[in-house]
Amino acid sequence: MSKPRSIHQRYQREFWPAMAAYIAIMFLLWPLLPKVHNDLLKIALALLPVLPVLFVVRAMVRLVLGSDELEQRTHLIGLAISTTVVSMLSLVGGFLAAAGIVPLDGSVLLFVWPVLVVVYAAGRVWASRRFGGDGDVMCNSGIAWHWRLLLVALVLVAIAWFGRKQLPDYQLGMLCGMSAVFAAWQLMLLIVGWRRRRLGDHEAS
Repeated sequence: MSKPRSIHQRYQREFWPAMAAYIAIMFLLWPLLPKVHNDLLKIALALLPVLPVLFVVRAMVRLVLGSDELEQRTHLIGLAISTTVVSMLSLVGGFLAAAGIVPLDGSVLLFVWPVLVVVYAAGRVWASRRFGGDGDVMCNSGIAWHWRLLLVALVLVAIAWFGRKQLPDYQLGMLCGMSAVFAAWQLMLLIVGWRRRRLGDHEAS
């Protein structure tokens, strides 16, 4: 097995359990927050979702450090694009909220991370293709694995649908936002795969 393939497979082994832990914490433990009256315990429970996110970040850092110089450059470009886009969106939203045009509360910050990841992935696809790559985004360890993204999106939509009368608005919004992120990622992978196959057919002819 080649080193790049093993690095990407290691990334998948580290990424998905952390994401599963994040989802489990958000929808099993976070709803208990209103019932907790001890300040220290409430702070610990409120920040608990950050722990699996740190493991996701660790997996991404290990992936980048294990890549070659060209891949590291595409990662850097993707990160630059995502930070620019998200920071500008945050600035626009902040001005609109400060002017009283758009009502926003602190829960909107929960969408910063998933939007950052999606834009980063799209930016890296663009950078990879610009340098002559095939556009794979941290996922060239197999073909069928990325269908898990669509499965996760469907599961989140199902949870939102069946729990729409019991879950608070912020959790419904978070479910919809997370499902949209996974669905967008899957759509991007399908487009990249379709373009790659089309290019291969064109070269073969």
